[in-house]
Amino acid sequence: MRDVVVVGAGPAGIHAASLLAQAGLDVVLFEAQNRVGERAICSGVLGDEAFGRFDLPTHPILADIRCIQAVSPGGRTLEHRTDVPLARVLDKGEFNRAMAQQAICAGVEMQLGCWVNSLEVEKHSVVINFRSTGAGPSRLRAQVAVITTGVNGSLNRALGLARPRQFLRALQTELTLPPNGNGGATRVYVGQGVAPGAFGWEIPLGNGKWRVGLMTEQDPEPYLAKLVRRIAPHTDISTLRVDRKGIAQAPVGRSVTERVVAAGEAAGHIKTTTGGGIYYGLLSAELVADVVTRAFRKKSFTLGTLGEFERYWRSTFGNELMVGYFARKLASHFTDRQIDSFFEVARATDLLVRLNGRLKFDWHHRALLATLRALLTLPGGVGAS
Repeated sequence: MRDVVVVGAGPAGIHAASLLAQAGLDVVLFEAQNRVGERAICSGVLGDEAFGRFDLPTHPILADIRCIQAVSPGGRTLEHRTDVPLARVLDKGEFNRAMAQQAICAGVEMQLGCWVNSLEVEKHSVVINFRSTGAGPSRLRAQVAVITTGVNGSLNRALGLARPRQFLRALQTELTLPPNGNGGATRVYVGQGVAPGAFGWEIPLGNGKWRVGLMTEQDPEPYLAKLVRRIAPHTDISTLRVDRKGIAQAPVGRSVTERVVAAGEAAGHIKTTTGGGIYYGLLSAELVADVVTRAFRKKSFTLGTLGEFERYWRSTFGNELMVGYFARKLASHFTDRQIDSFFEVARATDLLVRLNGRLKFDWHHRALLATLRALLTLPGGVGAS
C-alpha cells in the first residue's frame, strides 16, 4: 500500500508529487513516456510571476517576452510593451525534466514507461492497473490517486469526473526566420481567416528561431499553412515538423470522487483565453497537495474530505476560466470587419493605456470585462456598429 499515486508527469503532476513528498508522504509518479518531457507539446510561454511564486527552474528559459503585438485581419496592430519581462519562453521538455529532478530529490519515486489503464476505487484503497514497457499488466494499491494526465480523458470518463465543454485544436511548428522588423515582439494574429474561434501566434525563441502556431474551433491544418505562408512566404510547410494537441476549454462536472482527484489539464484547469496550461496547472497542484495532505492527517479520503479541492480551485481561478471561455466564444462571432473596427477605436482611445492596471499575464477576467464594457460603450466601437 502506497500513500499517493500521481498519474502523469507534466508540470501539474510533478509539482503535486513533489509537494506531497515534502509533506512526508510516500509518493509514486507514473509516466507513460520513457523520458519525462519526451513529447511536451506546448507554446512554452509562462508568465514571469510564476517563477517567483512556485520557485521554478530558470535554466530552461530560452527568451524573454517584453512586447506583445495583436494583429488584426487588416494588419492593424495593438502593442503592449514593458521594461521588465511579461513572460518567459521555455524549452518545455527541459523544464519538465528539471522539475522532475526536483521531485526526485524531494523523495518521489518516478516510474517511467508505465501506462495506467484504469483506477478501481475500493473501500480501503484505490487500485492502479498499469502496464510498463517490456512487461505485462501489473497493479498497485494506494490510499489516494491524483490524475494529471493532460487532455487524455480516459481515466476521467471511467470515473465520471470532469470533462471539457469544448476542445480547441492546436498546431505548432518552429521556423528559422530573418529579422522581421517587429523588434522581437511576440505576435498574436486574430480573425476569421486566421484561426476561427481563437488565434495564431509567432513567438521568438532567440537565434532567429520562432514558434509559429494556432488554435481554432475548426480543422487547423489549412489555417496553419496560410499563417506560415504569411510569416515565411518561401517556406514549404510539408518539410516542417508539426505538433498537434487538443486544448480543453472550461470543465463540466466535478474533479473529485472518493480517493481520486483530477488536477491540472486533466481537470480542465487551462487558461480559456490563451490555452496555456502551465500556470493554472501549478496552482491546481498546490491546492490538491494541500487538500490531500490534510486528508492524511484526518485519515479520511471520502468525497466530503477531498471535495475541498473543488471549492478551492473554483474560488481561486474559477472565474478566470468561465469569463475567459465566454469572452472567447463572444469574440468568435465577430466578423473580420468588426475586429478591424475595434482595433481602430482601441488605438484612437488608448484603450490599452486605460486597461494598464488590469493587464496581468495570467489573470485576465478584469481586463476582459473592462474591454467588453469598452466595446459596448465607446462611440464608434463594435458595440455601436
